[in-house]
Amino acid sequence: MAGQTGTNLARGASIMVLMVTLSKVLGLLWIVPLSRLIHEDGIGYYSQAYSLYVFVLTLSTAGFPTAMGKLVAERLALRRYAEVEQLYRTTLRTVMLLGVLLFLLTWFGAPLYSALTAIRETHQAQSAVTLSIRALAPAMLVIPVLSTLRGYLNGFQILEPSGYSQAVEQLVRVATIVLGAYGVIKAGGTIAEGAAAATFGAVTGAVAGVILLIFAVVPLRRRFRPQVQRQRSQLTPRQALRLLASYALPVCLGSLVVPISGLVDSLTITNFLMWAGDSYQVANAQYGIFSRQAMQLIQLPLAFAMALGVSVLPAIAEASAKRDEGAVEARIRDAFRSMLFMTLPVAAALLVLGRPLDQLLAGDTKGAVIVSSVCFMGIFSSLETLSTYLLQGLGKMYRPVRNMFLGVCVKIVMNLVLILPFHILGAAVATSVGYLVSTTLNVLAVKKYAHSRVSVWRLSAPLMVASVLCAVGLFLGNRLGMAVAHGIPSADVQALFQVVLGVAFGGVLYVTAAIRMRAVTPSELQRIPMIGRRLSPWAARLQRRTPATGARR
Repeated sequence: MAGQTGTNLARGASIMVLMVTLSKVLGLLWIVPLSRLIHEDGIGYYSQAYSLYVFVLTLSTAGFPTAMGKLVAERLALRRYAEVEQLYRTTLRTVMLLGVLLFLLTWFGAPLYSALTAIRETHQAQSAVTLSIRALAPAMLVIPVLSTLRGYLNGFQILEPSGYSQAVEQLVRVATIVLGAYGVIKAGGTIAEGAAAATFGAVTGAVAGVILLIFAVVPLRRRFRPQVQRQRSQLTPRQALRLLASYALPVCLGSLVVPISGLVDSLTITNFLMWAGDSYQVANAQYGIFSRQAMQLIQLPLAFAMALGVSVLPAIAEASAKRDEGAVEARIRDAFRSMLFMTLPVAAALLVLGRPLDQLLAGDTKGAVIVSSVCFMGIFSSLETLSTYLLQGLGKMYRPVRNMFLGVCVKIVMNLVLILPFHILGAAVATSVGYLVSTTLNVLAVKKYAHSRVSVWRLSAPLMVASVLCAVGLFLGNRLGMAVAHGIPSADVQALFQVVLGVAFGGVLYVTAAIRMRAVTPSELQRIPMIGRRLSPWAARLQRRTPATGARR
């Protein structure tokens, strides 16, 4: 039975990673048409609004649902079923109330926030950005419910519906973004109005995600009800709220890593660029390139880390509650290795293919250097995010919060130091340094509190070698793509050839090298949906012919 549970959890985690990855890919695709519809100015307005939205939304969703997932997993392990029901009801009521309050705060506070994003051009910023912020505000009423249902399912370690809902949510969101902006611009609307129509996609996507999750949660609760009815909860609603709050506050603060970083960028980059001599239009356009082209690309490795973190947190909490140190160690090691396996080649692709990627996304290469400059940020932010989930699973709720704020403080200082002389490139470097600080502190804390001997450097060493080979393959494929597409008048088509051939060459070299160096096992490959069963036998044959090197320790 335990083996079956482990298999189901691994399958659920794999499906969740795949669905989250799919949602992030969809999240990249909308940049292509949107950049051509509302250009860098509109992307800048969209990004200013979205930074505030993610921050405020995290306040209402990240804490209580994530805490509920952890507490539900612990109580299921102890067979306290009535307490699970009490936690669910209390969480749902609480986040719905928070959602209403934050909706009002966002709607009526939109003009003030808009003015702060460009202090020297207050009126222009208010008229452009306020529309997008208010278009996002209704999502505050829906997404808390969506997040609570995901947390409930994660507590049962049922991950597939959460993964599927993220893909559906993103699909509907992307369709709304593109069709909404297209409809407004075609009807003669302004760029600011087109950006507002695009931001409304967060609302329609959330509604679609809730509908899908309801079909997963209702049958589960129907099956679970007889077990609840045979017990009496030892938790009153007030006690449940206190317990949730004790976990939710640090979890919420820990989940604010990326939103706070984005909010700091939103409030500082445009202002600093204007102080450095740029006009509001230029500064806003540069911020749009940085936030929606470069930063959006690092969402791919970050998606792997978040999906792994969400899936491993209840498992770590369960093993920790049972004081099974061997299971804790194994899950930490596997989480780090899986994350590194998926994120290092993405970093290599951003470094080598920055120019054709920027051409595909934006229709020009203005942000190519910026895209390449954030490659290491993807690794650091992913490590930081995953280690935050691991610490929360270990019950160390405030340590990642402290580390996060130290990293943010470093980022603010570095923004001030680097943006003035190096403009937008300085912002990319500052963000990478901030993540490096908080990541290092987090990983050290995981090793300390888990009494773990896992070495991230040792796990990453063979993967870094494989990533170097991947970069070589990316470069060769890129050059081949340039040769094949030579003479084709469309720059987008040329860039497509470069990216496709580069990823093909680099991907084959990376996977082959990683398998030969035993950085990944056939059983781990088998968990990857769709392609895992085909890769696993080949990996087993390849590793039988390759002597062990100890890289797996």
